[in-house]
Amino acid sequence: MLPTRLNAELVGEYLSRGLWDKTSLSAYWDRHASLDPHGAAVSDGHRNLSWSECKAWTDRFALAMIGAGLERDEVLLVQLPNWLDLPLIRVACEKAGLLSLPLARTLRQNELECCLRSTGARALVIPCAYRAFDYIAMAEELKKNFSQLGHIFVVGKESRPGTVSVEEICRDSLDEIDTRPLASRRFQSHETSLINATTGSSGPPKFAAYTAAARLLYGKSYVEILSLTRDDVLAALSPAAGGPNIPVYFAAPQVGAKSVFLEPFEADAAFKLIEKEKVTLACLGPAQLALLVRHFRGGRYDLSSVRFWLSVGAPLAPDLARETEARLGATVVNTYGAVDWGGVVFTSPTDPPEVRYGTVGKPRAGTEVRLVKENGELAGAGEIGELQGRGPSCSSGYFQDIARTRTAWSADGWLRLGDLGQWDASGNLMLFGRKDEIIIRGGQNIQPSEIENHLLAHPQVKQAAVVAMPDPVMGEKVCAYVVPRTSDAIDFEEIVSFLRSRKLAVYKIPERLEVVPALPMISDTKVDRKVLAADIDEKLRQGGGIGE
Repeated sequence: MLPTRLNAELVGEYLSRGLWDKTSLSAYWDRHASLDPHGAAVSDGHRNLSWSECKAWTDRFALAMIGAGLERDEVLLVQLPNWLDLPLIRVACEKAGLLSLPLARTLRQNELECCLRSTGARALVIPCAYRAFDYIAMAEELKKNFSQLGHIFVVGKESRPGTVSVEEICRDSLDEIDTRPLASRRFQSHETSLINATTGSSGPPKFAAYTAAARLLYGKSYVEILSLTRDDVLAALSPAAGGPNIPVYFAAPQVGAKSVFLEPFEADAAFKLIEKEKVTLACLGPAQLALLVRHFRGGRYDLSSVRFWLSVGAPLAPDLARETEARLGATVVNTYGAVDWGGVVFTSPTDPPEVRYGTVGKPRAGTEVRLVKENGELAGAGEIGELQGRGPSCSSGYFQDIARTRTAWSADGWLRLGDLGQWDASGNLMLFGRKDEIIIRGGQNIQPSEIENHLLAHPQVKQAAVVAMPDPVMGEKVCAYVVPRTSDAIDFEEIVSFLRSRKLAVYKIPERLEVVPALPMISDTKVDRKVLAADIDEKLRQGGGIGE
C-alpha cells in the first residue's frame, strides 16, 4: 500500500464504525451490470451505454493497461473533455490497480510537466485534438523531456501512429474476456486509488490522494440527504475534473442511477440535455448556474424533471440562489469543500430558504469542522474564525509527499482550510471568504466575497471580483473588476450608487472600477485573483484613472 497519513488503526475504526464500506467503486458498477444489464448507465449526448456495456468497456481497458506493462499503484493521467469516458476510466483504473488522476482539459504543457514530475506517470489518456488544440502534439513534446511517458491512449474516432486507440480496445466484441488477471490487481475500497489536483492558486498544484471508501462516503451523503434512487438522472454540467461532479461519480453508481455528461457547457445545450434526459440532479458551479438563469426563457425548455440544482466549487451568491429558484424552479443545494480536504458540508433541501441561500449548511458523514481564532482559541457564538476540518471522507494526504502531508495535517487529523467562517444559531456554517484575501483598509477588514455578492445583484453585472489595491495612506483600498452582461457601459458612479442603495458600509464601497471582457480563471469556478492584483498594481504604477 502507498504511504499516507491514514494508519491501520484509523482505517480499522472507519470500517468498524460503518463509515467506510468494503464495497469498491468498481464493485458497484459490476453489481448493476449483473442486476440490470440493459439499464441505462451513462450518456454524453453522443453515446449511451448500459451497465453491461460499461462492465465490458472497463474490463477491456483495465486488461489493456495491464497488458501495456503498467504496474500496480502507478498513475494514469486523464485529460479529456466532459465525456462519458471519464467515469469509466476511473472504474477501469480501480480494476487494474492504477491511480486515476483527472486533469482539466485546458491545462497545457507547463502544467502537464508538473504533473509528470510529481507523479512519475508513464501513461496519459487524451483526445487526439479538441477545439483546435492538438493534444497528441503536446504529448510528443512531453515525451522529449519525460522518457518514462511511454503510453498515449487516445479517446475518440481518430488516432495516430505511436498511440493506442481506446475505442478499438473497448468496442463491442464477441470474444470472451478473461478477467482473471484483474483479481490480484483490483484496489480494495480502503486503498489509495484516486488523485485530485488542486488548482494551484497558491503555487504549483498539489495532488490529494483518496481512497474509494472516502469518496463513496461523500457520495452516500448525497444519496441520503437528497433521497436519490435508481430513477434519478444525475448530470455533470460543469466541465470541472473533480469536485462539482462528485455525486455523478460516487453517488449514482451506489443506487444505479443514470449519469449524463454535458460538453461543452453552453446554456442552451444544458437546457436541451436536461429536457432530453429528464435530469433530476444538476451538478454545476455558480458561474454555470448564473448563465442558465440569464439565458432562461420560460416555456422554451421543459425543466420540470429537475429536483435539485447542486452548486459546488465556488461561493454561491444568495441573490443568485434566490433567482435560480424563482426562474428555473427546483431547489438549490449549496455546498462547501476543498480538493485537498474532502470534508462533506452542504445544505439540505428541507432547510428554510434563508439557510440554503446564506449558509453552506452543516458538516455531514462524520465530518468535523471547527473555527479557530488568531490566538488559537475556538471561536464562540457570533465570532469569526478560520476553518479547520477532519473526518472519514477526507483526503489521505498529498500523493507521495509525506513531508508536506505532515506539515499540513495535524497529528490528530485537522487540516487548516484558509477560509473564514461563523456558525449561525442552528449550527449552519456561514462563509466570509479566504483569510489571505481580506482587504485591510485603514485597519478595517473587508471581505471581497461580501462586495462581490452585492455587485452580482446589479442587473448589468455578469461576473465580479474584488481585490485590494495598494494605497499610501489607507494601506489598501477596494478595486472591483466586473464583466458586463451586455455591451451597455457600466458607469463607476452608477455602481457606487447601487452599492449605497443596498446599505453597504461606506468603507466597503470600491474606489476603483475595472470593466473587463472576462475574468482570469484558475479553473472553471475559481478566479485568479493574483492576476487581477498584479494588473491593478501595474495600472497604479502607470497612473491609470478610474475605470477602463
